[in-house]
Amino acid sequence: MLDPPVSMDRPTTRRVLRALAEENARAFEGLRIKGHPRPHFLSHLVRHREEWQVEARFGALAKDNHAISRTGLVDVRVGSLKRDQVGAGGLLDNSKDVESYEWVHLPFAGSGHGFRHALWRLTETKFREACDDLLHKKALELNYLDPLRSLRAMERREPVTSFEWREMPAVDRERWSAYVRKVSGAMRKLPRVRDGDVRFRAANLVRLFVSSEGTQIVECTPQRSVELYLWYLADDGHVLPYSKSFFVADEAELPTERELERFMKRIHRQLEDLAKAPVLRSYAGPVLLDPIPAGLLVHEAIGHRLEGNRLLSQGEGQTFRDAVGQEILLPGIDIWDDPTMSHHQGRSLTGHYRFDDEGVAAERAELVQDGVLEGFLTTRAPLAKGHHSNGHARSAHHERAISRMGVTVMEAREGLDDDALMKAFVEEIRAQKVPYGIRILEASSGETSTDAYDFQAFLGQVDLAARVFPDGRQELVRGLDLVGTPLNAVRGIIAAGARQEIDNAWCGAESGYVPVTTISPALLVDELELQAKPMRPMTQFAYPMPWE
Repeated sequence: MLDPPVSMDRPTTRRVLRALAEENARAFEGLRIKGHPRPHFLSHLVRHREEWQVEARFGALAKDNHAISRTGLVDVRVGSLKRDQVGAGGLLDNSKDVESYEWVHLPFAGSGHGFRHALWRLTETKFREACDDLLHKKALELNYLDPLRSLRAMERREPVTSFEWREMPAVDRERWSAYVRKVSGAMRKLPRVRDGDVRFRAANLVRLFVSSEGTQIVECTPQRSVELYLWYLADDGHVLPYSKSFFVADEAELPTERELERFMKRIHRQLEDLAKAPVLRSYAGPVLLDPIPAGLLVHEAIGHRLEGNRLLSQGEGQTFRDAVGQEILLPGIDIWDDPTMSHHQGRSLTGHYRFDDEGVAAERAELVQDGVLEGFLTTRAPLAKGHHSNGHARSAHHERAISRMGVTVMEAREGLDDDALMKAFVEEIRAQKVPYGIRILEASSGETSTDAYDFQAFLGQVDLAARVFPDGRQELVRGLDLVGTPLNAVRGIIAAGARQEIDNAWCGAESGYVPVTTISPALLVDELELQAKPMRPMTQFAYPMPWE
């Protein structure tokens, strides 16, 4: 009898895996509705997640949560490997308005009968929805041609067995509660910081995957982060928010209390300087992106457009669809995505995983070599005859797994050191005879549109920038965000640095938010556009904060 305790241990994981395999086999043989095709493939993915979160503001604990959840992702494919119900690369299979969404959350403790019941109901519902989707797909083809009709629906794979159980580190809630209270308490000494918090988040994730092909996989992943947020109100009413996330897989890499306090004081001095900096409304010209902002450009302008499932949707812009074998970047630049990389430069990579959400082993995907486009991030959805998935199918919750980035690396074969790159930047400013160039030192979140029915553009939120004059002098500026079109941005790269930096973050797309890592050098672009941030000055508060 399946009777899991609150936290997953090795014996419990084996029992859940066995129950999952038994239900998968029972469903694959038993799912039948007269007049409708039977399943040709069935997989069950269970994510058991234990999470902790503590948050403090100005020395006071504001949140202390411990939560456990277990969700199920069931993929029922009806028809055949040649043709089934999935269309548009699966990008639209993420609705919350379907009946199966009500059964995604599975019981995680107590009698195993409740778990098996929820699994049965979710599987039954997904089967009916798959039959309905196949009928709609056939109806659509009465009016619209499918240019990809010759492609098979799904790649067949040999079964894999991998039980990679490991005891994940415990979370010392008392330690981290004291940590966030102490560091956030130091915010009281920072003038003009009117709001702020320090958060610690931890998650232990156990993924269990079984399929009708005979695959059985268990993978355990710890995630840890410390997040700092400051809300600075300048004298002129402009708000300067700042957030920083230290996101890792190994808790030992998180900053100590003293390190985070020193970092926070440095950021406060930076905000004080930024509050006095001139506001720019727009800019177009040479831009030097430091490694983290450059990684954001790589992720938004290139990475999302190399996700193979987008080539199967007529609603996508498919920027690089016909560019394989063509030069799309500066010669000497390579880009690959390798989720099997767990560490780089001594740091853990949160985009690392061994198997994707279709049960396929992750592989290094060669994307760009010496500036030439080589391929795409792929899943089991064929892009051409002889297709081979490189294990990049990922999702977060109930969404169909589609091709997503894991650990994306850009490297320059003859990258310049920092001084040489700055010299090249100044020379470019002089050559263009512009009054100054813009150096983007820090950038955080970004977004992009890949739809054919929308603008092909990307946006990056700039946190710190400086204008660089022809004599090399630098001056902080504020009020700008990075914006551009992908082809102009990537083709405008004229030099790259040798030093790489790691950015562990979360990426949102049609299949939800998944952890990713980008490793990039600095990039020099001959022309990029920056636009004004949405800024609305605020009045000062009516009376002082309690400790002022």
